Amino acid sequence: MPSKEREDIIGKWSLEKLELLRKYLAGYLTVLTNQTWCLGYEYIDAFAGTGEPKTKDEQKYVDGSPRIALGLTPSFTQYHFIEQADWRVAKLEKLRGEFPSQGIAIYPGDCNKILREQILPQLSYLSKKRAIAFIDPFGMQFEWETMEHLAETKTVEVILNFPVMAINRGVLRKHPEMISKASRGRLDRFWGTKDWMVDLYMEERTLFGIEKVKKPHSGKEFGYAFKKRLGEIFRHCSSPILMTNSKNTPLYCMLFAGHNATGKKIAEEIFLRYEKNKQ
Repeated sequence: MPSKEREDIIGKWSLEKLELLRKYLAGYLTVLTNQTWCLGYEYIDAFAGTGEPKTKDEQKYVDGSPRIALGLTPSFTQYHFIEQADWRVAKLEKLRGEFPSQGIAIYPGDCNKILREQILPQLSYLSKKRAIAFIDPFGMQFEWETMEHLAETKTVEVILNFPVMAINRGVLRKHPEMISKASRGRLDRFWGTKDWMVDLYMEERTLFGIEKVKKPHSGKEFGYAFKKRLGEIFRHCSSPILMTNSKNTPLYCMLFAGHNATGKKIAEEIFLRYEKNKQ
């Protein structure tokens, strides 16, 4: 298919996710722009997409996370958009012409390598800069080592869309020893340890003896398990909120992680209002 015909197609849950992101970024900018010591507040989009996805139901274009960040006032002092697919990068490049006064940097390639080698070295604590990283992977492409690098800066806060469905697909209900080598490797890199077996499985007595089976969960429990991991490297982590599709199938959990209590407070207030409205 010609690249110009390709589109990012999103469902209703993605619109809700983007609205939550917009509210958080607006709150983040309100706080940071009043800090006279801060020499810059930057936005990082690790899986930027095209910047203008199309809705599945209404077939209309909406602002993706890059456009949402660019459209806020006050604005960020720098924007970092990372995207691996060439056809999506080509669409992102159009943003430079639409937002000529904004500092836009576009990075084609793997976000793990780009973050560790190009972006985070610019955001040391001595830089007196702060940043928010939006991490919204399609699966388990993000690596725990990269998350550690983000935490080590002490300057970057994270909004993570934790991929519940992708993990569910990679984790068998029984017989974890039969999980493919490729899936096991992805889980190891994403979780940062082989201890995901402890977090995701429990022992159950059967007619054939003690067997390991996947822990029963609604999807949110996976989010809490990963929140525990994030709490080992970030001082403040929000409770997860579950994002589901029209069939109520768990897709993602959204979490905040950072070193600032105010950031966590903003995120949890936004998440709590969202959950109350869903009830």
